[in-house]
Amino acid sequence: DIKLGAVLEKEPAYTQKALYRDENDIGNTYVEVNITRQHVWFYKDGKLITQGDVVTGDPGKGHSTQLGTYMLNYKQKEATLRGNNYEAKVVYWMPFNGNIGIHDASWRYSFGGNIYKNNGTHGCVNSPSYLAKTIFENIEPGTPIICYEE
Repeated sequence: DIKLGAVLEKEPAYTQKALYRDENDIGNTYVEVNITRQHVWFYKDGKLITQGDVVTGDPGKGHSTQLGTYMLNYKQKEATLRGNNYEAKVVYWMPFNGNIGIHDASWRYSFGGNIYKNNGTHGCVNSPSYLAKTIFENIEPGTPIICYEE
C-alpha cells in the first residue's frame, strides 16, 4: 500500500498512447507531408520507399491541409470522393483526417511548386498515380501521417 510506504510499479492511465516510446513517438514507418515544399516522403522500417511532389489544400479558398500528426484510418481501392461542388473518382484512397486523405489525381498534369496557392485541393493531398500507388501498396492503417510547414 502506498500510504504505508510500499514501493509499487504502476502503469499510468493514458488518454492516448504513442506507437513507440523511444527517441520519437511515431516509430520509423510514417508519411511526411511538407506543405511548404509540396512534397511527400514515405518511410517504412526506416527506409525511404517513395517520394514526390503533391498538391495540398488551397489556403486562399479556406481549404488549407490541416497541420498535425494523424494516423491512416484505412485504405480503399476505387473510391468516389464527393464534396459540395465536386465528385472525383480515385483509384487509391487513404484518409487520415476525417474526409481528408492522400489519393491519386489523374486530372492533374503537374504537381508541386505553388500550384496549391491558386489551384489547390479542398484539403486532400493530390498525388501522381505512381506515388499514391506505391504508398497504398506499402502502408497499413494506423501508420502516422505528419503534415507540417517549414
